[in-house]
Amino acid sequence: MRRLLLLAALLPATAGAVPPADPPGDPIAREAIRLAETGRYDLSVPMLEAVLARLPGDPDILTYLALALRSTGRHAEAEARYDQALARDAAHLPALAYQGVLYLQTGRRDRAEANMRRLEALCPTGCPARDELAREIAARR
Repeated sequence: MRRLLLLAALLPATAGAVPPADPPGDPIAREAIRLAETGRYDLSVPMLEAVLARLPGDPDILTYLALALRSTGRHAEAEARYDQALARDAAHLPALAYQGVLYLQTGRRDRAEANMRRLEALCPTGCPARDELAREIAARR
């Protein structure tokens, strides 16, 4: 089940609006995601770390964890998790979009634009991740 619309509506605009897929059947992951959706990122981080210990390298969990870390201001840790997610799946659209937002937040527009070019190549006719990062870049012109 995807929680795209709910998460998009609850996250601040700078957090992005294209969440990764929910991990199927993992109640701790679902609860951590629910906490993140309600803005309780500080509580979701340890739960997502516990899930990641059981599912090492899962790009969806890594992306949710990075989002929660970024939302609590832990940018260096978030960047490392986005990098890990993309090392597992270089075409992980939410990770590319969210990482691009992190780059914008940390003053690295050139890197955000590089992520945008990757999203354009992966989604030549458009997709939610590409559209979201494009909006974030345009908002910071």
